[in-house]
Amino acid sequence: MKKFILYLFLGASLTISSCNILEIEPTTSWTGANLPTEEAHLYGVLYGGYGRLQAALRVNFMVYGDMRSEVYFNNAFNVNIDKVVANRLDNGMSLASWRTFYEAVKQANIVLKYTPELLEQRIITEAVANDLMGQAYILRAYTYFYLVRIWGDVPLVTEPFLSNNDLVPHGRESQTKVFEQIHRDLEEGALMLPASGTNRTAFTRAAAYAIDAHAYAWEHDYEKVIERIDLVLSNSNYSLTSLYNTAISVNDPNFVERVQATEYAGIFNNGRSKESIFELAFSLDDGDDNQYLTSYLSGGFPIVRPHPEYAETFDDLDWRAIIAHRFNSSGNYTVTKFTIGFSSDVDTRNIVLLRLADLYLLKAEAIVNLGDTDDDRRAAMDLVNQIRNRAGGVDFEIPESEYLDRDIFYPEYLKDFILEERKFELTYEGQRWFDLVRNGKAIEIVKERVGIDIHPLSLVWPIHIEEIRRGEGVEQNEYYR
Repeated sequence: MKKFILYLFLGASLTISSCNILEIEPTTSWTGANLPTEEAHLYGVLYGGYGRLQAALRVNFMVYGDMRSEVYFNNAFNVNIDKVVANRLDNGMSLASWRTFYEAVKQANIVLKYTPELLEQRIITEAVANDLMGQAYILRAYTYFYLVRIWGDVPLVTEPFLSNNDLVPHGRESQTKVFEQIHRDLEEGALMLPASGTNRTAFTRAAAYAIDAHAYAWEHDYEKVIERIDLVLSNSNYSLTSLYNTAISVNDPNFVERVQATEYAGIFNNGRSKESIFELAFSLDDGDDNQYLTSYLSGGFPIVRPHPEYAETFDDLDWRAIIAHRFNSSGNYTVTKFTIGFSSDVDTRNIVLLRLADLYLLKAEAIVNLGDTDDDRRAAMDLVNQIRNRAGGVDFEIPESEYLDRDIFYPEYLKDFILEERKFELTYEGQRWFDLVRNGKAIEIVKERVGIDIHPLSLVWPIHIEEIRRGEGVEQNEYYR
């Protein structure tokens, strides 16, 4: 742990100054003396990149991934959050800035630039170089995947920059080019890391494949989605956690407590579960116990609450609802998914961004988008029913006689059914908005369920005014001009 804290401290120090690319030693200008010269420096830079990704997503994984959908309402008169949930974004909002994401990109670029040099000088081994560069490639790709989903066309920077002014020559590249870079980076990163790696809080080969599957889904390349997911599913180090249990009776006076003590609940509160593929780690030793989620979601007056109409779409047989939220006597719901048994004094709470159940349902989505034979339906619904069985037992599965009946499960209904199943499984995890946009359902669902009109050109975010002023050729997204 001490070595990790040292690396993280070093990495964090690299992002403090906007003038210097590196500050291994105190300095007022960037010179050759600032270059990383040993293994610890490179790991410091890498973990600094994880730190910037933490800063970008510690709460904003929900803001960017959920709050523009039908999930939440503003409960605390927070002006910025109100703009998000009402889909009234503007270019002066701090949330419209991509700066922290590019700080993570910068850290990855530094590792990718200087690791080969230290390897050539035999200061580090090939195994260390592969570990560093494999994680850095995936870090850069994942960061760009967030950038392109939020803002659309974005600057594509693959070399270290010394200051914010170095971003000036970088105009926005098309999403097509950015996705090409994402796929290249993920392929490179996956090949550099061992197939058996299962570190849940660092990027691994499995994480690379999972991110790549999501990237291909965004591009509607469903054959690639299935190919990448199968590479993860073939890894026996990952498996679903348990939830529904016939030994737990709904008549038990401690029914709720017992459900909230299951392995499934532990995904979000204990962390590093066998289902987890990648999560952002927070540590008391590092001075950050990630209390941001608590202030947003719980306490006497949380910033956001789930719409009652959203929370009440969970079936009575679905045990996931017991973990996701609770109903208060005031008639409101409070999110509990990340706070069950959590104490900010002694616990740490990671943010789970990639997990196995997500891939089960993403593969099912890909299958039904490729074909509609009986075998296609069986393959897709077998995956869905494994998730539903975990949530509510055999009675919660959809019988074959129903899902093969095209008068009941007509093709579009089947696709919508899988999309809704993703909602229930991944609720409050920062996936809903992206799922709706990817499936072309955002405008329809938000209008239908919360009465908000969304213009097709406003599905992307505005670019912060400071980024417009800084970059040559960085033009505002059309809707916000």
